Amino acid sequence: MRAAIAFVLLYFAFDRLATAVGSTRGEAGWLVGGVIVVLALVIERLLTRAPLRSCFFALGLGAPRRSALLAAVVLSVALLASLPLLAALSGVELALRGGAAWLALGMFLQGGAAEEVLFRGFMYRHLRQGRTFWRAATLSALPFSAAHVPLLWTLETPVALLALAMAIALSFPLAWLFDRANGSIWPGAIVHGVVQGGIKLLVDTDAAFQTLAIGWIAVGAAAPWLLFLLREQRPLSERAAA
Repeated sequence: MRAAIAFVLLYFAFDRLATAVGSTRGEAGWLVGGVIVVLALVIERLLTRAPLRSCFFALGLGAPRRSALLAAVVLSVALLASLPLLAALSGVELALRGGAAWLALGMFLQGGAAEEVLFRGFMYRHLRQGRTFWRAATLSALPFSAAHVPLLWTLETPVALLALAMAIALSFPLAWLFDRANGSIWPGAIVHGVVQGGIKLLVDTDAAFQTLAIGWIAVGAAAPWLLFLLREQRPLSERAAA
């Protein structure tokens, strides 16, 4: 219960800070990501009374298993490589937003790293203790999906509903990747950042862009399930107890 309350407070801080500084796409992702990681460390320290170094690794900020990192990179490159094909099928000419490199970094720090610390490093990890993967992943999918409900008020309804479905679908591969990465958020942050940010870096050129967005959401929801092909490792809970 304490962990659940702490998570709600962390997410509220994340949401309000992003809104306050106008970082809806990650424009100030370095600030939002940095503040949330520090807050998560403080809250984890207060909850567990563990040394700060232990809290750092518990939240998934340590180095990942190389196989999981490689899988995340390969998947992310494949996802990005699918964009030209999806654009051709949709009849959209791809064009990057101004300052795309800086925006991509902000998206990774805010939508990738900060959200993975919140949803996997903190929430899923606490749920995983004493639970099977599928039970913990299902429970963690609920708040992860709920966090995307506001999209219903900011996007076209078909796109918003598909984005919500993608959040549900994506939460399971990201939890699986967190386990396979030896409890590190970084491979998941890469995949999460690419899935969330890939389409946001593009200029919304015309009406056909919605078709491209729908195609990207479908690919982003389905492709990460290939991560389940990774070789099984000892469960996170067993490694923590070893």
